[in-house]
Amino acid sequence: MLAESLTGKSALEFSGLRGWLNTPPLTIDSLRGKVVLLDFWTYSCVNCVRSLPYMKMIHEKYAGDPFVLIGVHTPEFEFEKLPENVASAVKRFGIRYPVAIDSENTTWKLYGNQYWPRQTLIDSKGTVRWEHAGEGDYDKMEDRIRDLLKETGRPAGNKSNAGSDKLEKFGFTPNTTSEIYMGTLRSQGFGNGQVSVPGSPTRYVDGGKHSRDIPYLSGDWTQYPEYIMHETTQSGYILLKYGARNANAVLGVADMKEVRVDIELDEKPIEKGKAGADVQRDSIGSFLLVAENRLYDIARTRAFETHELKLITKANDLCLYTYTFG
Repeated sequence: MLAESLTGKSALEFSGLRGWLNTPPLTIDSLRGKVVLLDFWTYSCVNCVRSLPYMKMIHEKYAGDPFVLIGVHTPEFEFEKLPENVASAVKRFGIRYPVAIDSENTTWKLYGNQYWPRQTLIDSKGTVRWEHAGEGDYDKMEDRIRDLLKETGRPAGNKSNAGSDKLEKFGFTPNTTSEIYMGTLRSQGFGNGQVSVPGSPTRYVDGGKHSRDIPYLSGDWTQYPEYIMHETTQSGYILLKYGARNANAVLGVADMKEVRVDIELDEKPIEKGKAGADVQRDSIGSFLLVAENRLYDIARTRAFETHELKLITKANDLCLYTYTFG
């Protein structure tokens, strides 16, 4: 998953950053004498979001040692490039360690990144000693940190609980639905059998028969490079039959007003026990309030299950970027 390993090479200096959060500006050179963990992440990535509790625990455990954890925020979508949006996400997730805003992916590219999240561990002499892509291996990561702290002459105390059952466990089921992008840049197409003209409204009709892992649209939608947008105040929906333990979507609104998105799971409001953290309920049913571009937690089950998820809207500027599953 790494394009080219930097292990054993000198760490590269930060480049092209648009700012810092939770700290004055830092440099790799100024951090000599400390063990440095770079966590490349972005706030709409579900894999990154799931890794944050582990990163926060590592930061809290070793903040008193010659150790610095730096979250290098590198965007996947255009809206994630805005420093104010990154700052809002950092506050929402309760991140207290330094965050570098790498809005043009400059430092990301220097370190040979291709996927989110990715961790790069640098020793006190400025040499890359360990790299890891994706979720997991938190115990191994902490062991590497402790080994490098010993090399500074400041051995750490007891380990944290970063690999404990107190934090959410994750696993990969081979049949889990893969990430599904809705914009023209990476879309694999829709199940309606209609050809859309990028940038122009298309009226979609849902024929009623649905295959798994393929989105079906109803109503007037326009496909843009990164997302698909609902175009009228008449009701429209996107339906997706998926297999997973949890379902998420990156949603937004073009003019940043708050809009309601009704949610159905298998043609019914989501049961309380299966609703994600962002789902609300009222006398009408289950719904999301979408006011900012971000990842929304929609459905969760204890085991792998197959469901039809329908997002229903009357908002004429609701945008759907991607579905992610776990």
